[in-house]
Amino acid sequence: MTLPDVIRVDALARAAEGSLRVETDASYLKDHFPGAPMLPGLLMLEVAVRAAAALWTALASEPMAGAVLDHLERLQVVRRVTPGETLVVSARAIEGTEEKGGKWFAAVGSVGDETAVRARFRLRAVQAEESSSGGHQGE
Repeated sequence: MTLPDVIRVDALARAAEGSLRVETDASYLKDHFPGAPMLPGLLMLEVAVRAAAALWTALASEPMAGAVLDHLERLQVVRRVTPGETLVVSARAIEGTEEKGGKWFAAVGSVGDETAVRARFRLRAVQAEESSSGGHQGE
């Protein structure tokens, strides 16, 4: 499984978009939920986090290997995303929120013109030496 299918970064607009088509045979639908399959909220969040991380990495003034979820302030699933549908998540950095290797982002995901998910979260920058060691520096 590849999550998301596509990520597009628009550096001029300071935004990124990730999309995920929910296939009918996707393994994550097996237990979520039998008889009424839907995309799990955690995977909706994952699309948002990966889009935001791609944006931050592209705009970073100092090189970084990527970014990971550090804190989730809000995840609101407002619509089911079912097999055959495509979730499109738009992520943007919240200006003035960079602090101690972290930055806040807001994301909204939709199916067509219907909002499916909203999220607000902080990412933590991953430096090249941290990603190659497989652990967290100083922890």
